[in-house]
Amino acid sequence: MEGLESFGLPETFPADLMPATGAQFIKDCIKGMDRTTLTRIARERGFMPTWKRLTHLGPGVYGFSLTIDRMGVPLMVRMSEAAPEQRLDVRTPEQQSLF
Repeated sequence: MEGLESFGLPETFPADLMPATGAQFIKDCIKGMDRTTLTRIARERGFMPTWKRLTHLGPGVYGFSLTIDRMGVPLMVRMSEAAPEQRLDVRTPEQQSLF
């Protein structure tokens, strides 16, 4: 499963045009979030997100368009394959196995 690596803006959209609520959205997103979670958070904030794979920019790069305060914000999102989760054994030495 792919997880969030980084956000970016195309050269045609200066960073100073980013609405404050869009900047806060980016700050609130955590590295490793999947597309479903990113989409859900954006929808909850009323941003009407759309995704488009940007194959010409390499693997794992997507256009993630948001509508914020009636302005189209063309984010670029780099996703990478998430590392398999490692399960940690959090039992104390005194705790007996149930199996």
